[in-house]
Amino acid sequence: MSRPDAVLTTGVWEWQIRPDEITVPLVATEYPPNPSIRAAYVLLDYRASGQMAAQHLTDAGFRHLTYWYMGSSWALDAQRDGFEQAARDAGATVHELDWSKRGPGFFWDYADQRRWLVQHVSAMPKPLGLFVDSDWTALDALAALDEAAIAVPEEVAVISCYNIEPICEGASVPLTSIDMDWHAQGYQAAAVLDGMLKGKRPPRKPVYVAPREVVVRQSSDVTAVAHPGVAKAMQIIRQRYGDPELTIQRLADDVGISIIALNKAFKKHLGCSPSTRLRQRRIRAVEELLKSTKLHVKEIAARCGYGTVNHMIYILRQATGLSPTAWRRTFTANIASRD
Repeated sequence: MSRPDAVLTTGVWEWQIRPDEITVPLVATEYPPNPSIRAAYVLLDYRASGQMAAQHLTDAGFRHLTYWYMGSSWALDAQRDGFEQAARDAGATVHELDWSKRGPGFFWDYADQRRWLVQHVSAMPKPLGLFVDSDWTALDALAALDEAAIAVPEEVAVISCYNIEPICEGASVPLTSIDMDWHAQGYQAAAVLDGMLKGKRPPRKPVYVAPREVVVRQSSDVTAVAHPGVAKAMQIIRQRYGDPELTIQRLADDVGISIIALNKAFKKHLGCSPSTRLRQRRIRAVEELLKSTKLHVKEIAARCGYGTVNHMIYILRQATGLSPTAWRRTFTANIASRD
């Protein structure tokens, strides 16, 4: 069998590959890295997926969030950290739901998993936003919640990761999930490998590929706010944040209450003003487009509700301390715009 000209692998495991065995360019798409092997890493950005899940739930008004994961790995740890940080940044309370701390008497089988999950989720405040580490694990979560007569999404909204359509569409409650964009990861890995074959040095640090989007289905399609005016205002913000004519006055007019009343209701139910929530949604849209596309900043400003590029740049600097160019360089953009 002839030796390959290059290798693209899902992982570089110390017990599988010895440094002296690698004599061709190598790109890995999973951890753990072996520092003694000259390889490039193109990885899914699991931290960003956690942030995306928390933002989706807090945008819907959830003030109590939790993350269920079935073990510990670099990916799950990064996902948990991103989720918890974004949740706290949005003013939500994070409740621990760590299966690894289940204690004695629990074994690794479906009955114990479901019993343990129901026991802990039942004790948490409702409505609750539940982020599960994968679509497969989310099926168990939905089954457990159904057995315990906990309504999804009214009492517990569920979001998972990977967006495997047969699983998500076929679930007992169609499952909201994050598209991790494996296609972009493969494209980026191939581009890095091609560069190495042409004599370029491998990237010194891992290249991270951002998740594509949250694909919303029934399991999280709910607004977790009792106040009808706040719920309607949040829906308008989610749908129309890209409209530069959407002001707080217009928002109040569309909801049918005064600005003063809308501000009071927002602060009571969400802990922030409607202007803060609108500003957060717009700047997050800017960040998402800077990371995932090559769109010009003028186009990004227009899509995200800013009347001028300068206004968008000013708000981005206020929020992050970075210019659009610096922000874009911080992250791995997808190879081409998806538009």
